[in-house]
Amino acid sequence: MKRYGMCVCAFAGFLSFTLPIQAQDNPWNGSWKMDPSTLKYDGPTMTVATDADGFTITRGGKASPKVVCDGKPNPPDKGTVTTCTKTSTGYALQSTRDDKSTRKVKVVVSPDGNTLTQTVEITVPNDSPFTMTFVSKKVSGGNGTPVVWKETSVKESQETGLLTIMVKGDSVAFKETDSDKPVTCKLDGTPTSLPGSRTMSTKLVGPHTLKVTYSRKGEVQRVNTFVLSPDGKMIKETDITPAPSPSTMTVLFHKG
Repeated sequence: MKRYGMCVCAFAGFLSFTLPIQAQDNPWNGSWKMDPSTLKYDGPTMTVATDADGFTITRGGKASPKVVCDGKPNPPDKGTVTTCTKTSTGYALQSTRDDKSTRKVKVVVSPDGNTLTQTVEITVPNDSPFTMTFVSKKVSGGNGTPVVWKETSVKESQETGLLTIMVKGDSVAFKETDSDKPVTCKLDGTPTSLPGSRTMSTKLVGPHTLKVTYSRKGEVQRVNTFVLSPDGKMIKETDITPAPSPSTMTVLFHKG
């Protein structure tokens, strides 16, 4: 569930408006199981221009610095240094920040050239490493021209889709099954620091709706909206990632 973010403080922000209901009676308390069949994902697009030296990625009309794939470190980009090498099926990349590994990426293009798969091993400070796999389909281009790819799916290796929430006093304990232990957050809606120099803030939109904004250094990275059903048996989550890599994901959670 790292794709969707650490939601503990999101639920905490909502629950601060529902107390003083007894903890065992709070409709958010208990286990929530994600229903994979309800997941809908509309991923971003990117244009990749390749040449003999490496590649350049353009998102939202803005091109990133060219990545040279000669096995040597590229110049730093916003503090991240990337080393890229060519493989028989694509590329292998290693990124570091402050001389510490942050991610390893394996890029594979299918033999017919229509599918791009990126397997990303992510290392987050003060958290367990995890792997994410992104699959994109070719929209246009090829044969010497830049290729437009649209992301069609994203998966996390540790994802089990189970949330556990428990309110106690002015705090809420929250645990995902891919986490080592529960995380506890105060119920006053205070912005909370997350691994990787990120923060999140919460805003109650209505009695059953909460918006959660994830940012990094003041820049919004994702906005999640949680809606609790009237009968308290289901949560609908909608995640929106803004430009330059806009995407929308929706999924339902059922109470266990």
